[in-house]
Amino acid sequence: MSESTLTPQAPLDLGRLEAEAKIAATKYVANLLQRPDQLEKVDQYRRRVSRKKASVEAMLKTAVQSQLDGVRTGLNHLQSALHDVHEIKESLDQVDEIYKSLKPLEEKVTAVREENKNFCQLATAMENLKHIFTVPESVRKTEELISEGKLLQAHKHLTELETARDDLLFELHKQPNRSPTDDNTLQKYFAQVEKLSVTLGKQLWIILQRVLMSVRREPAIIVSALRIIEREEKLDQISLKRREQTGFMPPDRPKRWRDKCFTVIEEWISNRIEGNQMEDRSSNKMWLVRHLEVTRQIMLEDLKVAKSMLPPVFPPNYNIVSKFNWMYHKALSKHIQDMIGQQLEGNEFVTLLQWLNSYDSPELMKHPSLNIDTKELGPLLDNSMVDDLQNQYLKNMKSNIREWTGNTLKTEQKDWFKDEGPDQDGEGFYNTSLPVIIFQMIEQNIQVAGMLGETIVMRSLEQFVEVLSNFAEELKGVINIYRDRHMQDRKEPKFYLHYLIATANNLLTFGEYMKNLRKRYLKTEFDKDDEDEDTNIRQDRFQVLNQRFTTIAFMVVQYILDEVLIDLRNHKHCFNELMTKAWQQSPQAIEVIDATWHDYGTDFVHLKPKLEQSLYEKGRRVILKEYLKAILSRKLSFKEVEYEERKNAAEKIIRESKQMEEMFVKIKSQSSEVSFSCLPMMAEALKLKDKSMLSLEVAGIMRKCPDIRFEQMVNLLLCRGDMNRAEARSIIGEEEARKVSHVGIFAEIAAEMK
Repeated sequence: MSESTLTPQAPLDLGRLEAEAKIAATKYVANLLQRPDQLEKVDQYRRRVSRKKASVEAMLKTAVQSQLDGVRTGLNHLQSALHDVHEIKESLDQVDEIYKSLKPLEEKVTAVREENKNFCQLATAMENLKHIFTVPESVRKTEELISEGKLLQAHKHLTELETARDDLLFELHKQPNRSPTDDNTLQKYFAQVEKLSVTLGKQLWIILQRVLMSVRREPAIIVSALRIIEREEKLDQISLKRREQTGFMPPDRPKRWRDKCFTVIEEWISNRIEGNQMEDRSSNKMWLVRHLEVTRQIMLEDLKVAKSMLPPVFPPNYNIVSKFNWMYHKALSKHIQDMIGQQLEGNEFVTLLQWLNSYDSPELMKHPSLNIDTKELGPLLDNSMVDDLQNQYLKNMKSNIREWTGNTLKTEQKDWFKDEGPDQDGEGFYNTSLPVIIFQMIEQNIQVAGMLGETIVMRSLEQFVEVLSNFAEELKGVINIYRDRHMQDRKEPKFYLHYLIATANNLLTFGEYMKNLRKRYLKTEFDKDDEDEDTNIRQDRFQVLNQRFTTIAFMVVQYILDEVLIDLRNHKHCFNELMTKAWQQSPQAIEVIDATWHDYGTDFVHLKPKLEQSLYEKGRRVILKEYLKAILSRKLSFKEVEYEERKNAAEKIIRESKQMEEMFVKIKSQSSEVSFSCLPMMAEALKLKDKSMLSLEVAGIMRKCPDIRFEQMVNLLLCRGDMNRAEARSIIGEEEARKVSHVGIFAEIAAEMK
């Protein structure tokens, strides 16, 4: 009993309740009579309150009366129960006395008990005598029924035979002095019954092995088979309970035919999956594609039939649709693991990974007619196994790309020695098929990787970057070999310069492709569309590779420029003649430079603009450096009395610098960091006759060319021939010499002339 029923309630405080009621009534009346016009309704309010009061009083009277009636009834029941308890107690006392008086009878009826036991055994034997004598006939009859397909009738006969056998064995089991000979004799006599059970089971398993076919043609057969299985399950349960009570278990119990039913269906599913593989790798390279597609179609069709037609046939507790889905999932998982264990090759990894991705998609498990939740089934393959497949796929892909790039590069190298020039694109730029082949290969692999998931795409890109990094270095080595061979005989290969131009364009195309891949897959919110990647401190692997291709492209541009410079340096009336007596007397040097550049320019137009601009910048710088070297090395020195000769040389420098400036502007190098404007200023320093004004010219040169070295200015002034070194140093000033910059064309010349 709870504490509330044991503790008496406190008496009601009627005075307090009355006071609270008056306060509540006052508030209620105050709320009703807030406006003067409400006074007219006082009688109406009084009548309403009176009616409500009368109603509440009636309800209270009814409730109290009901409580009183309930209490009266309860007391009557308690009185009756008390009387019954006294009567029961008296009866139990009488029974106890009777039991005490019966105790001596136990010894007297012992003999009767033994006779009763023998009589029960005899009664059991007499009851089963019919079955004992008719066992051969019943077995034959049952076999005929099984062969005729009358399985329910056959199972009825079988059950009768098994019951007779089990009852006789149970009677033997109950005997205190059991004889093994009796057990063996009885079991031997009923040996055919156990064989009948096996035979009937085989018929059931054959039916269940064709469950999807039978359910469409003759579902009654499956119903009969399942009825037999359920009957056997009930007999198993009865046998198990009897074993708990008596310790006796019939010879072939429990049969567990329901478990066997699921096992048979599962084996049939496994055989169905494995059986649709009609080919292997030796007969057809596409064997796995065909096998997986057939498996998908078969599986889709079987799951549809199972979902729509098996539930009406199977008992609800079988949950057959979920079990069927799980068995197919399990069998498929094991089959795929077996195939993986047999070592897949090449594109078979792609095929399998792609199929695994489509497993939980509308193509199969998420088909509108199925919509199976695979989370309940678990993963088809363990994550570790999927990772191994992906790693092997990426490894094969990397190996294939490396092999393809190597073969493509060998073909490219052979093409460089052909007797015909490279192809041109729509804008007239030289190129070869090398980038197209590589790009197509990469795009195909990216497309395949895209079918396997975003993670595989990113990992594939990492592989591409690694392979292309090595490819860039291999291409660089091949280019150097190509150049070295050309330098041995400049007449070979025939289209050396043209293929160098095409290769430079190809390298730039590779770099642009890296930019494109980065934009498609690695662009982050920190990047800006107009960001200069060359200045990006946090360069990713694509930017680094782009920079590598671009660097090699500029190296090739230098090799192209070297062809021009070799011709200019080998010409006896060109660089070697600058600032010499022959140069003073002939314009041939500048004419050779002009003609050579225009001649090569017909090929340079096939360079892409970025490379062509770099080429002309480099060429412009080299020519200017040659002029400056010729001046600063004092190849031509004048005497103090030869002012006119010095003046003419200075004017010639001014004319040629202007001519060179106009030539490069006309060609394409309109805007450049390198300018020929320093030559006229140096020429003016040579041309100036009044040495007192020379310091102004020197200051102008050093302001215009902050990297010019002190010794270079000294050599320039010494070329005049009208002062010694001390005077030249004095004019320049030691203080100004300390302000020299370390970067510029004069700094490069100083480093080269050391």
